[in-house]
Order: sequence, then C-alpha cells, then structure tokens
Amino acid sequence: MEINILNREKNALLNREEIIVDIEHKGEATPKREELKKKIAAMIGKDEKLIIIEKILSEFGKQRSKAFIHVYENEEDMRKLEPKYILKRNKIIQ
Repeated sequence: MEINILNREKNALLNREEIIVDIEHKGEATPKREELKKKIAAMIGKDEKLIIIEKILSEFGKQRSKAFIHVYENEEDMRKLEPKYILKRNKIIQ
C-alpha cells in the first residue's frame, strides 16, 4: 500500500489539520480505517488517537482510493466537533 498526500491544510478555526491522501493498493482490498490511521500517524508524526478518517472513496475498477482525514490537536475538540456516527466508525465511542 502506497500513500501520497495530495493536500494538507491547517484549519485554525476548528483546531485541526485536514488532509487528503491518495492510496494505491495493488492486489489488496480497500484499506481498513485502523490500518490507515497507523500509516498516517507514522507519516505525519501525530498520535493515532487524534486522527479521524472521515471517508475512504474507492475508484471503480481501479485499485486506488482517496481518503479524507482530520487530525486534531486534542481529544476534547475532536469529540466536540465530529458527528457521533463518524466517532463510531473510527471506534472512538461505542
């Protein structure tokens, strides 16, 4: 799995960083959120507990996906700003 950062912006108003990545996964399934969180955390040097994978969009017929990621400065802002269904998908809450 190869990950390339397409766009990386700091959103000071929401106290987070918004990242768009391109993922090439030749011969593999679309990557799981947990696996992607670990790779992104290693790439950008942040704690994986503060990373939210908003969505992963796969291109039909290709082994390529695009992911939209939010990286928060602290857990309090993350829990306050992200919708509950996104927190559940990312296994932050039950």
